[in-house]
Amino acid sequence: MFPYERVKLLNQLELSIYKYIIAHPVEVEGMTIRQLAKKSHVSPTTILRFLRKMDFDGYSEFKYALKRQQKMEVERPEKQTNVPMSQFFDQVNDDQFWGKIKQAAQFITDADTSLIFGLGTSGSLAQYGARLLANYGIYTLSIIDPFQPKPLARRNFSDTLLILLSVSGETPQVLQQAKFYQENGAKTMAITANRYSTLAQLVDFNISYNVPEVRMADLNLTSQIPVVFLLEQIGIKAHKDLLNVAQVQKDSIF
Repeated sequence: MFPYERVKLLNQLELSIYKYIIAHPVEVEGMTIRQLAKKSHVSPTTILRFLRKMDFDGYSEFKYALKRQQKMEVERPEKQTNVPMSQFFDQVNDDQFWGKIKQAAQFITDADTSLIFGLGTSGSLAQYGARLLANYGIYTLSIIDPFQPKPLARRNFSDTLLILLSVSGETPQVLQQAKFYQENGAKTMAITANRYSTLAQLVDFNISYNVPEVRMADLNLTSQIPVVFLLEQIGIKAHKDLLNVAQVQKDSIF
């Protein structure tokens, strides 16, 4: 319904509309444009601009297409909960997406040491990512304690890469870690769900998977499938690059 080649061109407000719709398709089907504007915290004019970018002539045409899609998903209910993931995996066929994977792998191969930081579920994924990269022969450590005392003396982290995992990209402890390592010379990379987040703007390099956040009270239940996928693809590419470098060095000796 929303082609990825169009989604990647959305601005911050338009992206918030996109995320709200794919997270609440059933509710949106019964909303007026003003109700949708209120829920997604934008103006009706912004919604119309978003729909034009998605190749709809107006709100009525969009509602008809949404109703038709919902009818198809009622007939195949197992697909309904997969909508955000199918939107994410639409990116896999995009050259720009794979270009980001290559860039991320380059950051890793250029560093002597990689550190992965995350809190909560992202902390568990930081541990997974560190072990994954270590399996590929890349020296990587995970940091999951934001209260670990910082060294009194300035450190030189110019050969270090800090990878930060954060769904919202707005967690204060994550932003503090990014700033501390940047101030001490490290390169920083983020994997977030929002390319317009503070973290995404702060780091040297960012990959955003742009799926809607799912919350229940203080718990963040957003799917972490994209994060696992990205970590694995980046690890595979970095491993291949390191093998190629090693082969070139071996050939130069002989």
